[in-house]
Amino acid sequence: MKPVLTCTTEELALLVTFSGYPEVGKGIAESSLGTRSPEVWDSVMQATIHQLILKQLWDYEREAINEAPISVEMENFIKSYVESKWMIRCSHQPEQHIMMIHKVDGDTWLSHLIDRDIMHEFAYITSDELAGHIADYYSFKDIQFKEDLAFHLTEGDFDQLSNPENVEKLAVDTYFLPEEKAAFSQFLKALNAHNWSLNNISIFNLPDLEADPLLANILFFLPSNNGIWIAEYTEAEDTPVHLQLHPRERWEEMLETIHFVTGE
Repeated sequence: MKPVLTCTTEELALLVTFSGYPEVGKGIAESSLGTRSPEVWDSVMQATIHQLILKQLWDYEREAINEAPISVEMENFIKSYVESKWMIRCSHQPEQHIMMIHKVDGDTWLSHLIDRDIMHEFAYITSDELAGHIADYYSFKDIQFKEDLAFHLTEGDFDQLSNPENVEKLAVDTYFLPEEKAAFSQFLKALNAHNWSLNNISIFNLPDLEADPLLANILFFLPSNNGIWIAEYTEAEDTPVHLQLHPRERWEEMLETIHFVTGE
């Protein structure tokens, strides 16, 4: 997989702005740098223009005829990124990076890796490569599946798992079968080792630039030495959240189905 663009947040914001999406560009910049005065933004953008020139991303010929001062190819690339209708967001706690994958057309996706909200790396992948690309991003290793463990929670109890102060009370107040209690104990060990954060893969529909993203599906999971905990919502009335320890292969099988959510 060869990157088609590697840039800073400021460079990306400027490229998006030059491509005809100033509000999107402003949002990208402010998400990293916060709100700034117009004078400060002007200084930042002037410095960024110099960086684009050094990277040979500046098109003097188009600038001379009052067109966007970037190549037509770059402008089309940015357009496909901004106007994508589907996005897969992969969180990776506690790492300081995140990956978003935008659907460009029927079989083409654009991977967007963000490192510490500073650097952005873009690369094209196909639908057939999507599941493997996500698996490589997480790179779960040294997982030796030992036993099938599972337990159930209410939605409210599941939401409390991110706060370690709630867990002791949760363990006391929640009724578990003996085998579920052992499973819950193993789950908490993995959660503690993972800074009390679950990973998740979220799929969003992006109807247009003015509307808020619509969450179409979400998968919560947690790696451990003995397998990968996967949370699934069931039809159970009292405790609909089912958490089960699976071998890595089962998690990878679930990744194979992700692109179908987008209607492909």
